[in-house]
Amino acid sequence: PTYCSIRKERGSYRNTVVKRVTRLSSQGRVGRPKVLTGPAESPVTEPLPPALTPEQLIERIMEAEPPVIYLMKDMKRPLTEADVMMSLTNLADKELVHMISWAKKIPGFVDLCLLDQVHLLECCWLEVLMIGLMWRSVDHPGKLIFSPDLSLSREEGSCVQGFAEIFDMLIAATSRVRELKLKREEYVCLKAMILLNSNMCLSSSEGSDELQSRSKLLRLLDSVTDALVWAIAKSGLTFRQQYTRLAHLLMLLSHIRHVSNKGMDHLHCMKMKNMVPLYDLLLEMLDAHIVHSSRLPRRPSQQEPSDQSASSHSPASGPSNTWTPSSAGGEAQYSD
Repeated sequence: PTYCSIRKERGSYRNTVVKRVTRLSSQGRVGRPKVLTGPAESPVTEPLPPALTPEQLIERIMEAEPPVIYLMKDMKRPLTEADVMMSLTNLADKELVHMISWAKKIPGFVDLCLLDQVHLLECCWLEVLMIGLMWRSVDHPGKLIFSPDLSLSREEGSCVQGFAEIFDMLIAATSRVRELKLKREEYVCLKAMILLNSNMCLSSSEGSDELQSRSKLLRLLDSVTDALVWAIAKSGLTFRQQYTRLAHLLMLLSHIRHVSNKGMDHLHCMKMKNMVPLYDLLLEMLDAHIVHSSRLPRRPSQQEPSDQSASSHSPASGPSNTWTPSSAGGEAQYSD
């Protein structure tokens, strides 16, 4: 068996990415989405499908919304740092599975080249999780609703070292969402924009396929932006009020990106200290985000999987990061 962490193959990153997406999207557990595939090849002369109206696009995006995820575990009080982190990483791993399926259902996403699909998901996954958290928590001032069966107050969240600042930022952003009286149509548009705008600054090869995919991505982002404008306009606001609301909603995305960066640093530190085992898909996405980010230093183990890497994910410390079929609970583990 070989380790599936992207750390081992950064020299051939493109091939690794494609293999990773196949793993991320064909994991074999109940409810997992089918293989994430690239756009189907078609003759150049094939006519383009008719463009969706903003209303139709919003309907399709709303239909793509993932199901409600439950922790399915009784949390004993008082909470400990290990309990909270285990529960949050467990939920995050479950949500990541459905996030892949959600992205594929956004009209036009699977028409992008496979590499772009992968990069977009790798760059935005924590932001998508966070905006979903804010949406669930909007009617619960002072609390964060991670799932219907797991809500945390600031005091409870503070048992995790370094989490208080992130918690406060999430509460503040949720309060702003509440003040703006965010509508569901606006929420799904903002979440789709987070996905589609997540890797605009990444350098990529300038082949014809990549350029064509980027052009499709920009058109898709324009369509979602138009849908958001339409959703704001139908509320009956004046033009000036519409522009002001659009600006306020877009400024939310900047705040979510900032909180996401803080959260990614915190999760990375928890992983390096072996404070909590990371589940398979979550570990893959965290490692991928580190590769894309210049905020965190490149790890010296990028040449070969080190003994430390192997030991930090041993059965004693948490789930293995290699895919092997498992019969326990219908789950699948990582093996190559």
